[in-house]
Amino acid sequence: MKEKDALRPKGHGTGPKKKRKKKILISLVLVLLVLIGAGAVYIGSILGELNVVDFPTGDEDLGISQDEINKSTLGNDGIVNIALFGVDQRQAGQNTRSDAIMILSVDKSSGELKLSSIMRDSLVEIEGHGQDKITNAYAYGGPQLAVKTLNQNFNLNIREYATVNFQGMAEIIDAVGGVEIDISEAERLNANEQIWEQSQVADLPYTPIEESGLQTLNGTQAVAYARIRYVGNADFERTSRQREVLRQIFEKALNLSPTQYPSFAKQFLPLVETSLDLGDILSLADVMLKNPTLVDVRFPTNDDLIGSGSITVNGQSCVYFDVDTMTQKLHDFIYNDIDPTTDSDRASNGNH
Repeated sequence: MKEKDALRPKGHGTGPKKKRKKKILISLVLVLLVLIGAGAVYIGSILGELNVVDFPTGDEDLGISQDEINKSTLGNDGIVNIALFGVDQRQAGQNTRSDAIMILSVDKSSGELKLSSIMRDSLVEIEGHGQDKITNAYAYGGPQLAVKTLNQNFNLNIREYATVNFQGMAEIIDAVGGVEIDISEAERLNANEQIWEQSQVADLPYTPIEESGLQTLNGTQAVAYARIRYVGNADFERTSRQREVLRQIFEKALNLSPTQYPSFAKQFLPLVETSLDLGDILSLADVMLKNPTLVDVRFPTNDDLIGSGSITVNGQSCVYFDVDTMTQKLHDFIYNDIDPTTDSDRASNGNH
């Protein structure tokens, strides 16, 4: 032992350093806690913009059969099915038809996302209204009847939904910087008619699409493009356009930098009405960290159609198909990773 060490009082030079280390450690922990707390408050303030509404949870209320009760729901690690509706709502609280009807299936274990687009003119049974176009379910009974109709006709277990009106969708598209669409001249002319109508309804400037070909469309232009119905193969191509726009929104949102997410969320969340609360959203948030892929399919497929695929009911032209056959394919797509799309379907979709 060195002489200086022998003369030093026991413990001298070690205690204060330990205390300092403890103080530094405690300070770091406190700083981290403050930062985490501030982050949580900030996240909470952003998600507080979400327009969450009360929604029934009972199986009977939502038309969920006993066969489906044990399938994935929010709360396990399986597949979560969420109904997505796009509506042309001109006034708050107004029930209107759902021009876009999709089922978003989230595989929480693999991180895969699947989008099943249901043709709006599909002939189904709507409780209390008999056979009718599925688009009318939302007008008859809002999101509850629309979800119930999906569950009852296709033996699904959907418990959650999200709805955006078309003006809101336009704002979301603008928030991601628009979408790139290869638009035909016939589509351009038809879209411009709808842009004019929307500009009058929403009191916005008229911003027509100037040229055909590959164009970056703003929100109003992209929504008009997605709503085109009388160009090409009617509702078959319409659903294809809708999926293309939604796919690009998804991809652009994923490519935003972390610093852009808060601003995007603040713009996006108030535009969506949903049954998903903060806990539901956080339970699904980790999926977005798995570099998810998005696969989309239109239902019914061409092989599901009966005869010409068209039938007139109550003076309305409806898509006529075999419900049981389509249901099996829909389940295979969602749960078994079987894509039912054929070359015939791609041709009907206009190769979008």
